[in-house]
Parts: sequence; structure tokens; C-alpha cells
Amino acid sequence: MAANYWVSTQKNHWLLDRWTLSQSREEDLKYVSETDYIKIKIWFCHLIQKLVKRLQLKQQVVSTAFVYFKRFYTKNSLRLTDPLLVLITCVYLAAKIEECPSHIRTVTQEAKHVFQADFGGFPYDTLKVAEFEFYLLEELDFYLIVWHPYRALTQLCQELGMKEQGLQFAWFILNDSYRTDVCLLHPPHMIALAALYLTVVLNHADFTPGSLGDRTDMRQWFADLNVQIETVVEISQEILSIYEVWADWKEEKMPALWKELKSKQLTSTGPSALPSSSTAATSTAISATATVSTPASSSSS
Repeated sequence: MAANYWVSTQKNHWLLDRWTLSQSREEDLKYVSETDYIKIKIWFCHLIQKLVKRLQLKQQVVSTAFVYFKRFYTKNSLRLTDPLLVLITCVYLAAKIEECPSHIRTVTQEAKHVFQADFGGFPYDTLKVAEFEFYLLEELDFYLIVWHPYRALTQLCQELGMKEQGLQFAWFILNDSYRTDVCLLHPPHMIALAALYLTVVLNHADFTPGSLGDRTDMRQWFADLNVQIETVVEISQEILSIYEVWADWKEEKMPALWKELKSKQLTSTGPSALPSSSTAATSTAISATATVSTPASSSSS
């Protein structure tokens, strides 16, 4: 792992621009509104979190799995792949990379429980997950180390003398930010600054008496930073925008929305007319959709 983010593979290979992201979702947005697309993405992130929680793994695994999932879908379409196979493989791989591996059999068994209500279980065995792991690695270009904003946030809060409750609030914002695409667009320290900015603006920052944060005008502190404050505000606005979508997000409605999107695929192209892929990952995921059943009923939250 590079000791410096600025020479890391994340900075040099996985810091994308908005045009690239818009191109990656172009196929899906032909059949679903952008708001519904975001809701579906939130749902799959929610399933990742549920699976990691059931496996009793740490938060770092959740965040790394989120990033792998998002990176995979910068090259592939939701409609033409099976996100269930993708997300469980992301969790399995993230657990290994974050040094808390879980046996592949355990992961698949727990997935059957997590996905039972919405999908009738998990329709793949351990061999399929193991096979897809190699395709996922290829789509990730074998760059697996993920730099997260948690360390930068902790250091900033310690320097400012922020109390534990303020740090926790900012930490929750960072967790929520993974429902957006900011992890693909911005360096981790900028996301940490945005979380701190929102914490201050929303009056959840509480500093120890006499600390730097207590005796400093935080507006001036942000203005004096050697960063583009416009970027901090942009990230903050993107995080706030996900809360607007999230407010109208209902887990029990997601299976029906996902089923509708998948049925549009069959109506539009037919299962025999799925386009051939230039990569093994996409072709395998496409072939997997032939065996997975779409959700027949919604689950209760």
C-alpha cells in the first residue's frame, strides 16, 4: 500500500470525472429515471450493509465493498448484470483486503438469509462466487487498496479539539456519503472536510473549552485552508442531495422497482438479444441473470 495517497493507485487510476460516470449509467437511464436509479443503488448498498452486519465484520469492510461495487458499475450496467452476485463478491473480497476474511461458504450461506425476503435466497453456490471474484478483480484492474476519509476526519477533529459527539456526527455523514459517487470523484481528505463542514454548519460541532476549534472562527478556518472551498461545498451539496432522495426511499418498494427495470430489459431486448461483452466479467454476470429470479414480492422494512 502506498504510504501517500497522491502516489496511490486510487489517485492515479480510480479518481474519475463526472463525464465518465454519466457514460457508465447511460444504458440504465434509458429505462429508469435518475431518481429511481439512485434509489436502486441505495438499495444494493443497503443489502451490502445488511450482509456485512450479519457476518459481524467491521465498518471498513462495508465502505470498501461499497467502493468496489461502485467501481464495477462504472464499467457495467445494472440491467445487464446481476448485482446480487456482484455485491456478495465485493463483500467477500473486501473482507480479505481489510484483513478480516470470512470463509466463502459462510458468506454465501449468510447471503441466503439476507436475500431471502426479496429474492427467495441467494441462487449461486460458492464456486460461482469464487469464479466471479476473478472477473471482479479484472474489472477493478487489480487495484484493491482503498483510501477512506475516516483517518483524515479523525485527525482534523483531534486537531480542532472536537468532542466525541461531534466526531460521531461527522462519521455518520461519511458513512452516508458512500451512497453517493463522491468516493469516485474526490480525494478522501476532501470528503472528510465536507463532513466536517456539514457538522459545523448544522451546529453539531462541539469543541473542548480552550481548544483550537473553540477559540477559532470556523468560517475563517475553512477559508484559510489550502484547498478549494468550492469543492468542499460541492461535495457537501452532493451528500445533502442523497438525503433528499433517501427521504422518499422505501425499502419495501425496491423489489418491485427492480423487477420493473429487469422486465423492461426483457421487453426491450429479449433474453436472447443481450449484447455480447468485451470483458469476461460482464459476460459472466449477464449469463448469471438467466438463472437468478427477479423479486416477486416486496419485503417489510
